[in-house]
Amino acid sequence: MGRIKTGFTLVLVFFTLVLYSQKKDSVKVHLNHYTLTIGTGWTHYINNLDYGVQKIQQDFAGVSCKFYWEPEHRLSLGLETGYYQLFKITDQLNADTSVKIERTVVPMMLLARMRIVDNVYLGAGMGLAFITNKASGANQSVITKTTSLSNFELSASYIYPLSKYWLVGGEFKMFHFGNLNDWMYSLQATCALRL
Repeated sequence: MGRIKTGFTLVLVFFTLVLYSQKKDSVKVHLNHYTLTIGTGWTHYINNLDYGVQKIQQDFAGVSCKFYWEPEHRLSLGLETGYYQLFKITDQLNADTSVKIERTVVPMMLLARMRIVDNVYLGAGMGLAFITNKASGANQSVITKTTSLSNFELSASYIYPLSKYWLVGGEFKMFHFGNLNDWMYSLQATCALRL
């Protein structure tokens, strides 16, 4: 009977040590990170209206800013905003009058991103877009502002860690603006600070 009690006590002590060591290791592994990412690069706008090929400019530089909460598993959640010019049209009506039309957008997206393999991520987002249209000519200017509620984006990115805190990479993403029923593509270089 004494041997059974001794054996049982040793098994309990062993399991207690194993459980305690696993709990301690899991606390070390499951740390949260926060990442602030800034990106800039080329954007191209695809619209469903016919303005005339010679008069519309659809390629611009865009800027984005993202904030991610990154637990140690593969899924990250975040917020994104930015500034993108979608198109610009300049036309000369006569010798004295020229007309310029521009459209810009500021998205506000909720993001989910998943690491597929080392340094490669796929992401998706949805949210609002604040669209500004500006038309000017003949010493007059008209500005209209619209809020698009049903927008989404898909992205693929490669992020390389330079150190514990600094990361660089590239990202390709597609936006769909529900209010306009139009698409925008973006290819950006990114720099991130992980805290």
